[in-house]
Amino acid sequence: MNLKALRLFRLTVLHGTLSGAAASAHLSQSAASRMLAGLESELKLTLFERVNQRLVLTREGERFFHEAEHILNGVEEIPAIAREIRERAVDTLRIITVGPIGASLLPPVIDLLNAEHANLKCKIDIGTRSDVENQVGSRRYNLGMLSLPIKTSVVELAIEPVLEARTQVLLPVDHPLAALDCVPVDALVDQPFVSLRSNQIWRQRLDRLFETIGKLPRISLEIGSSLLVPKFVESGYGLGLMDPISSVFIDPTKTTLRPVGPEFWLPYACVFPPAGQNQVALRFAELLRQQIARRCAEDAFYGENVRLLEPSD
Repeated sequence: MNLKALRLFRLTVLHGTLSGAAASAHLSQSAASRMLAGLESELKLTLFERVNQRLVLTREGERFFHEAEHILNGVEEIPAIAREIRERAVDTLRIITVGPIGASLLPPVIDLLNAEHANLKCKIDIGTRSDVENQVGSRRYNLGMLSLPIKTSVVELAIEPVLEARTQVLLPVDHPLAALDCVPVDALVDQPFVSLRSNQIWRQRLDRLFETIGKLPRISLEIGSSLLVPKFVESGYGLGLMDPISSVFIDPTKTTLRPVGPEFWLPYACVFPPAGQNQVALRFAELLRQQIARRCAEDAFYGENVRLLEPSD
């Protein structure tokens, strides 16, 4: 695979025109056109279609761009990786997770790890579930954090379950159901919900919750990220489904969490590449367990709705 062609492909996506991409790559337009044609021929894919004098990705092109972007980003990190090796920076931790988990669990543990490792070098990225699974599997990151199950990874990851959290319904503080200590699923039948798309974990959990009573949830607003759920619940679009780990961005003066009955618990895990696990990443998982245990002991609500899982052998 020609890396120069891949870079040109990315530039064409970013510029939207072949002329702009060619200029950025210091190529003539005819040379750039031949290079893209050669890439499409090699891949046996049609990557672009022309719309109003602009090059627009086809559906195949969209999927290829998503994967190629990871490859190019990894290639461009090679000089930095070589520099770390030359400087013998052995305490390097590369973490990738999704937004709510990162905001909820990472900061206090990174503080503890920094206190232990004076020369710690840490890189933290946020991505989709697919990003986490695939990028840890390809060893670009030595630690990922996700809710289980793992579904899309192309390699078998090393999975270390850490905790599980009880599913909650997110309501405006003045909602009638907020007066209950536990909200039965029957009481949610006619309630509108702000939820994710059908292929996403929290939407699937909402569907399974309603399956227990043979019903379907009433979706008032479908969105692509759990980060947006609290704001739309605040704005009155409906209720949300989450747990103490994913609810880090809620405003407790406007919304509140109540456990759902029957009980549903969602497990969370650290995931590692399949072999040769980084010792700092393993220490991170140990410190994460300690931090969760500490918070469960200090915060009654957290302790009732989050519990540690036994480490695997």
